[in-house]
Amino acid sequence: MSANWPPTSEDLNISSARKIVPIELYNLLAWCIGVSDELTLSNMVNVSEEVDLRLLSICQDIIYLSSKGRNQTPKSLTLGLTLRHLTGSFQVVNLVSKLGHCASWESVVGLETSLAQLQLSRGLDLPQWFASNNFTVLVWDNIDFGEETSSGKGTTHHTNGIMIQRKYFETLIPQAQVKVKKGVRSLKPHELVLEVYRRRPRQGPGSVTDKSKDSEDIHVENLRLSKSLDFAYILSKFTTCALGIIPGWTGFNITLTKGQTCEKSVIYYLPVIEASPTEMTTVNTILKRSIERADQLQLPHIVLVFDLAIYAKAQEIRWLDDDIQKRVMIRLGEFHTCMSFLGMIGKRFGVAGLSDLLVEADIVAKGSVNGVISGHHYNRSIRAHKLLYEALQRLRFANFVASLPDEESERINQVMETLKTSYHLSPMSVFDLIQAEDFQDIMSCYQKYVDTKSESSPTFALWSSYLDIVQVLLSFIRATRESNWNLNISTLKYMLPWYFAYDHINYARYLPVSWLEMMNLSETHPACYEEISEKRNWTVQSQDAYGFSSIACDQAIEQTCNRDTKTSGGLNGITLNRGATQRWVLAQPHRAAITPQCESMAGLSHETRSSKELDLSRMKRNESDIRSIIDSVDSMINPFECFSYFLKFCFQYCNWSAR
Repeated sequence: MSANWPPTSEDLNISSARKIVPIELYNLLAWCIGVSDELTLSNMVNVSEEVDLRLLSICQDIIYLSSKGRNQTPKSLTLGLTLRHLTGSFQVVNLVSKLGHCASWESVVGLETSLAQLQLSRGLDLPQWFASNNFTVLVWDNIDFGEETSSGKGTTHHTNGIMIQRKYFETLIPQAQVKVKKGVRSLKPHELVLEVYRRRPRQGPGSVTDKSKDSEDIHVENLRLSKSLDFAYILSKFTTCALGIIPGWTGFNITLTKGQTCEKSVIYYLPVIEASPTEMTTVNTILKRSIERADQLQLPHIVLVFDLAIYAKAQEIRWLDDDIQKRVMIRLGEFHTCMSFLGMIGKRFGVAGLSDLLVEADIVAKGSVNGVISGHHYNRSIRAHKLLYEALQRLRFANFVASLPDEESERINQVMETLKTSYHLSPMSVFDLIQAEDFQDIMSCYQKYVDTKSESSPTFALWSSYLDIVQVLLSFIRATRESNWNLNISTLKYMLPWYFAYDHINYARYLPVSWLEMMNLSETHPACYEEISEKRNWTVQSQDAYGFSSIACDQAIEQTCNRDTKTSGGLNGITLNRGATQRWVLAQPHRAAITPQCESMAGLSHETRSSKELDLSRMKRNESDIRSIIDSVDSMINPFECFSYFLKFCFQYCNWSAR
């Protein structure tokens, strides 16, 4: 290869492979395997795309073999680096290398080291795909490794970070040409300089109040559409539909928001801070480095997202420094806030029968129920609450319909049939139907029924409160998935009292302050408020194949940097080697860019599939689980049948007396 060292993703692709393969060799192989009878040496013979890629692959193996490994090819380098990136296994890379398909382990490590040095030499140059004067979010989180050390001391506690921008431009930013020495396989670790923080007397956030007029009315209005859509979902699923199965809550909303997605986000891994974020000095370093990034990006301010542990320390420092308050806007991560709220729901209803019901209905395994109830098993917990919410809504709504006159029941049936037909034939028309007078009237009558029954039956009131709380949770999730800032703020207002009620002390202490700061964002950071509120630039959009798919920033770092760090090809096994750790982080953007080039050489394409929630098997499984929950509730005591307990007691007493 004639490219400068080290070659990057622009040098290691199909085009560069085609340039180094002699026409004579390519055509000879094509004739030998009988895919072409075109006798020419002026150009490569015409073959199918699949055969073309395989011929290029074999030709590169021959070139690599004939030079005894001294002449690297795009395939040998990309395949070797991709295997290291995906597996991190010396045995795998060495095996494929001995078969003559990729570079040796030593050559691959040397390339990775050179790429890390290249990144280090460029210093604060903007990463590829990033632009200056473009709204940017930084996310920081802790990452811990429990290495097996002799004394138990010296285990790794680092701080990971990612930088997020919306991908407005597809053009590459020109990178400075830097010469890097070839053949070096180890990276000398650079010294970490932490910004020492000396504690001072604590200071609060100052006078932060909700200055908006008619604040309550605004929040009620923001939540109205979310509640109407969820009620429409319950009505459309109440009975079976001849046109087909309606998916679960997530799939239902994906269908309604089809084609409405934010622009895709681009993520860059920031250099690891080799210190625990539980230390104030580390948090101070995070803030200083973030301001340096803002200067690099030519931004007047930058947004930081933390979990609660780092947020509390960062705010303590920020509230004491006017310059940091102007330059930095700190948000509490929605993902961790949601996990805490799930734990609150579990604390309120776990001993009231929630745990037993989930296990009895076979929704959650007995060994996993504690993780689901506490919210630590996030995906399982969210799914369990969505299924239970729908099952209990069906039971409660069935009792409501049974209490109505026949003509009213018929009117409700007509509305339900119209909703189901509209969903299948014209999903966007559902938004018009939920604004109709009939729908709103049914929704109002249903709420009055719930209020009346709750006053006379404590059990009815308890499990109705479960549905109300999960409704708030779903609205919070909807706000994130739709990147709806106003809905996010309004939902948080209704979540706040529950943190106080169930002794989530730290969230009860800091979440109100965070909420008030966000309410005043239009005055303190107007440009930032415009980006977040109007341009919806506060979540991460990883794909644009379907809508209702944005995720929280603190969830994005868990799914990218933290996951990559701890899975195959990550930092497991090398965390005690500072040079190897820094090399992995610095070379990550290049590895991530070279891997798709290798997949292209193999003819692999990443076609984004539709959401799993729209799969027929998933829809059938959800419906089966909901019916299982309903059967389990009926076998116990239906909390929405006010006289069921009395009747069951009488039935059991009569059976006992008859004996």
